[in-house]
Amino acid sequence: MKPKALVEHIRENQNNNKTLKSLFASQFLGKFTEDELAGLKRSIEKEITRRQQSVVDEKIAFLQSLGYKIEK
Repeated sequence: MKPKALVEHIRENQNNNKTLKSLFASQFLGKFTEDELAGLKRSIEKEITRRQQSVVDEKIAFLQSLGYKIEK
C-alpha cells in the first residue's frame, strides 16, 4: 500500500473529532506490538513538533519582515 492510500484509508476511518473509529482501531492497531506502537507514537510526536516549529518559524520570519527584533 502506498503512503497516500494509507493516509486516505485512515482518514476514511476517523470520527468527526479526528480519532480512529473503535472497530478500525481495534483491527488496525491491534496488529502492532507494544514496541511498534511506541515507535509509531515517537514518530508522530516528532512530526507534530516539527510542524509546530515550522509555524513558529513562519511567524518569526513575518515579524522580522516587519522590522521586529525577535529573541528567545
